[in-house]
Amino acid sequence: MDNKKNIYLAPLEGVTDSIFRNTFNKCYGGIDKYYTPFISPNSTFKFTTREFKDIDPEKNDINTTVPQLLTNNAEHFLWAVHEIAALGFKEINFNLGCPSGTVVAKKKGSGLLYYTEDLDKMLDEIFAGLKDDVQISIKTRLGKLEPEEFYEILDIYNKYPISELTIHPRVQMEFYREPIHPEFFEYALEHSKAHLVFNGEIKTKDDIENTFSKYAGINAIMIGRGLISNPELAITYKNGQETTPLDLNKFKLFHNDLLAQYIEILSGEKPVLHRMKEFLVYWESNFPDDAKAIKKIRKSNNLNEYKTLTEALFQ
Repeated sequence: MDNKKNIYLAPLEGVTDSIFRNTFNKCYGGIDKYYTPFISPNSTFKFTTREFKDIDPEKNDINTTVPQLLTNNAEHFLWAVHEIAALGFKEINFNLGCPSGTVVAKKKGSGLLYYTEDLDKMLDEIFAGLKDDVQISIKTRLGKLEPEEFYEILDIYNKYPISELTIHPRVQMEFYREPIHPEFFEYALEHSKAHLVFNGEIKTKDDIENTFSKYAGINAIMIGRGLISNPELAITYKNGQETTPLDLNKFKLFHNDLLAQYIEILSGEKPVLHRMKEFLVYWESNFPDDAKAIKKIRKSNNLNEYKTLTEALFQ
């Protein structure tokens, strides 16, 4: 493998759980860090069963897995950091990027960026109260309403020893629809004290190479939807291979491995079908000439039907 730069798998709620991450790593690989979907610590000071399963050291490589926290309460954050650090994890990520309306309404994720005094106070309390030997990284957007909000936000980040700052150069209100604002990432390259990671609209090997070429000062990028859609993307880049159509035999093994594990742990056919159809949102881009087949898979009502239809698709 060539001496390429780092690629991180972004967290996607309901998609990149420990089963997906481990199966992806086994079948494809090429990922330097796997970020977990966010955990929301609260006043119960307990992880839910689902949350703990997703960060259980027996089900994760603690050297490459980065748990992510979503909260606007420093006490809750520090409690979770202590618990997670005790499991052996070396880095914990603070989610200040989630644009979901329900999250933002609670002044969490990118919703907290609008309240810069609260953001500053929380970061101050976090880094003052940190007693574990663990790094704190941040995933952020530019702001809530206008990208110019980022100037003040970056000034706040620069006050604290953030290990890495992953920037998705959109504001919350833009979700994933509007064009990104690369000029604000360029501003961060000049002014950020933390190591930067670029995230946003990276879908092809050319996108990876162009991003590293354009932003020569970075050593890592984070990819979410692009990697889910094309699981060969990272390893193709790392190995310096030419881009080719998805290897359907390998993809079939990956798909069937995921399906078998979800059948084993989920109760009943409907939850399994729901989970697999979540993946289909991303995977269907690999089958541009099979819209009718994809539509049938979406409408499948039982596992036998789903298996028959996907088997035909992979042929």
